[in-house]
Amino acid sequence: MSAKEINTLLTLMNQRQARLTSTCKQIAEWIDRQGDVPTAGQIRASLRALEEEEAQVRKTLSSLRQDRPLPRFRS
Repeated sequence: MSAKEINTLLTLMNQRQARLTSTCKQIAEWIDRQGDVPTAGQIRASLRALEEEEAQVRKTLSSLRQDRPLPRFRS
């Protein structure tokens, strides 16, 4: 797999994660309106963990976009 293909795949995965996060937030809001505050809180707590990692994911993706060879790993 080429560096470009890996970059494309990681970008796609990041976009999908963002969409899933948005959808989960909407679900948490709906659950909250239904009166199940504890469940909505659990969903939001899980989402906070994803949000905390977002900066690192973006930084990593940005560094991969610089057209340079990927490191070779020893087998």
